[in-house]
Amino acid sequence: MKRISLIIQSIFIIFFFNSYVFAGVSTPTPSTAINKIASSMSHSATNNAQTIANVSSATSSLLNSSKISAGIKATAAKFGLSIDTEAATILASVDTSSSASISQAMSQLKSNIRGRDSDYVPTLDQDTIVYETEWFALQKVGTKAGANPSNMTSFDYATTHDVFTEGVDQMAKGKIMVNFKKRDVWAEMELKLTLVEETNNAAANTQQLISYTSGTATFDEVPVVADEARRISQTWGVTGTGFDSELVDGEWQEHNTMKASATTLQASCCSGETPASWWDSAENRASEYNHDNDGGNQDAWESVYMYGKFTSESEGGIAAGQIAIEAGHHDDNSDEAGFVASIERHEASGSITGKAYEK
Repeated sequence: MKRISLIIQSIFIIFFFNSYVFAGVSTPTPSTAINKIASSMSHSATNNAQTIANVSSATSSLLNSSKISAGIKATAAKFGLSIDTEAATILASVDTSSSASISQAMSQLKSNIRGRDSDYVPTLDQDTIVYETEWFALQKVGTKAGANPSNMTSFDYATTHDVFTEGVDQMAKGKIMVNFKKRDVWAEMELKLTLVEETNNAAANTQQLISYTSGTATFDEVPVVADEARRISQTWGVTGTGFDSELVDGEWQEHNTMKASATTLQASCCSGETPASWWDSAENRASEYNHDNDGGNQDAWESVYMYGKFTSESEGGIAAGQIAIEAGHHDDNSDEAGFVASIERHEASGSITGKAYEK
């Protein structure tokens, strides 16, 4: 059984493109699947390893952290929310001035929100907290910066520049709105991506501006934790990734990387279904995110895998988040291990203080 967000995964998010590489996509209806997006990132993006902390004794840290526990308890009491003790325990030990510490926490936090009806329209009012960033650069990842949410294994990523243009910043900015009274969370985001030129991609090496507004999610717990994995397709806009979510401790969690191991991709979203899906083939999954379309490898679709996570501990508290983009460049889609080794990743983690909405 897949959670609500996966049921609606085929609905497109609003996406606007200002270049050929992502042109030809009509403006679709907002998806509630992106409700879990963690795309409101820090002003100070740095290249950091997603190492996994040992939190077995972190409960005592939570109890001793009056600043965090007091804010969480006060928000829960004020709005009749439950406390996500696991998330609160993890956040108790986070240094919000350190992107490495935030990245570490992001790899452990589990999403605790669910999508509202697709026709639900949120409103901005005095109870809305707005977390907004300026443009910030995603940093290229090399060694041990990704972590699979199920096995907590860190991965290496390709140091080549065959997908994302070398010397050009991959940029992002975001705005997340959280209304604790109405229990709403939604996002607006922009990306500036510059991809390496390929033979049938005349607009590559030209910066593309991508903008969208999400649907709305709701929550019953604090800290609020939201995550999302999506595909940025040159043909279809933003859709489901083609990968399955991971069942972690009884909860469906998005993959924060395409890698399941150093040599394999994450499982298909449709594995085991009848009739078999196009995504069941590892070769097809590789071709979707492969950017090598020279020579005989013309079935490389040049999509980009995007993952984000966002958490807001309490009303008026500091929010933290992470965003990452990935894609590969290999001359043989059928060589899964070779494609996985070619995957490049850019990411950023950080924190930002929310402000009450003002008209």
